[in-house]
Amino acid sequence: MKFKKYIHFVWQKHQHHWNWILGILGFGVLLMALWNRSIFMFLVSICGLGGSLMELPDPTPPFIKIEKFLESERAWLAKPWGWKKGLQLLGMAASLVFVLVACWAGSLVSLVLFVGICVNIWCVHDNKLMGIDDL
Repeated sequence: MKFKKYIHFVWQKHQHHWNWILGILGFGVLLMALWNRSIFMFLVSICGLGGSLMELPDPTPPFIKIEKFLESERAWLAKPWGWKKGLQLLGMAASLVFVLVACWAGSLVSLVLFVGICVNIWCVHDNKLMGIDDL
């Protein structure tokens, strides 16, 4: 039950614009800390990720792009569970592990390969939205 409360707490903080920005920046610094194997950068990333859990006010007016991203997250979470959503979740978890390991190993080739795969997936998704479905 405590884990569920913690997840709810993190999710509530994640829905605010400044918290989301701090979380993304903290994750970016974490990747750099893994790449450089720097304890100082790791501590800075922990501060950024911890700061993203603080109570921060929403900006007025809200950031449009971040609001769109948060809306797409909410819409994805509201969808019912099925094989497609499970496969997407598995892909996101595998991608996270791949990026963390690639940064720890310092493999730029692996990161470029990951970006290429993500761009391919994005193109296929956009083609389906435009009605082009050759697959």
